[in-house]
Amino acid sequence: MTHRTLFRRPVALALGAVLALSVAAGCGSDDDDASSEEQFCAAGQSLESDVASLASLDVVAAGTDGLGESIDAVKADLADLRESGAEVASSEIEALETAVDDLDSSFGELGDDITAANATAVVAAITAVGTSASAVYDVLSSTCE
Repeated sequence: MTHRTLFRRPVALALGAVLALSVAAGCGSDDDDASSEEQFCAAGQSLESDVASLASLDVVAAGTDGLGESIDAVKADLADLRESGAEVASSEIEALETAVDDLDSSFGELGDDITAANATAVVAAITAVGTSASAVYDVLSSTCE
């Protein structure tokens, strides 16, 4: 158990730092209309929040149900991003979708028998999601001013 904790903490800290920097970039608009840009920015803000929650999730306390819910929340944010701004960040969103799909696969392989190998695969997949999300955040910071 200590071994998993050692992997989770650095990943959570690294992703938290990336997310903190990207949140500082901001995303908003002065329009009162719900334009596609505003919808894209709102979906991006939700994505940032949900990826931060995923990165800092205490899987021991939340269990696999909590991890599954976090993955589902990120998937919903991706669907909203794709719907509202696919033309803005299509390659970045696609890369993030692939990373989330890989995480979902790693999560599915956990099953009832959590081993160091499959737990490490999940941690690596969460890290990949954070990395891919950073590329989306870069687009958000230049689009959502």
